[in-house]
Amino acid sequence: MTTTQQASTQHTSTRAAGITVPVAGAFLLVDAAMTGANGLAYALAGGWLADWFGAPEALVRSLGAFLLLVAAGVVLLATRRPVPRRGVAALAALNVVWVLASLDYALLGGLTTPGVAWTVLQAVVVGVFAAGQVWLARKGLTQ
Repeated sequence: MTTTQQASTQHTSTRAAGITVPVAGAFLLVDAAMTGANGLAYALAGGWLADWFGAPEALVRSLGAFLLLVAAGVVLLATRRPVPRRGVAALAALNVVWVLASLDYALLGGLTTPGVAWTVLQAVVVGVFAAGQVWLARKGLTQ
């Protein structure tokens, strides 16, 4: 009987601290891969992409470096067991800010038509990831 109570107490404390949904880590790793791919493209092909987007090259390359850092952080988050609930919530908040900033820049940044289309498309993709992360953070499922 004591063992059951201890397991129950441990289960409750784990539930508050993290997420162990089987798909949580995989979902976050897909986010990290896409973020890293974008970051790598922006960092390595910043000049060409800046011309295509109609954005300053320094901005594109800086965003690439930022995205690479974010991708590394998301990998660290995704590989923790359990996945920290607060970390997922923070990532979701960062992604919401990214979506809002992207849509603002798409409307007001003077981008080319392909630049506007790309910026809106990636904002939608990031928004989908943010929605999934909000769901994971709120659900807080544990084993």
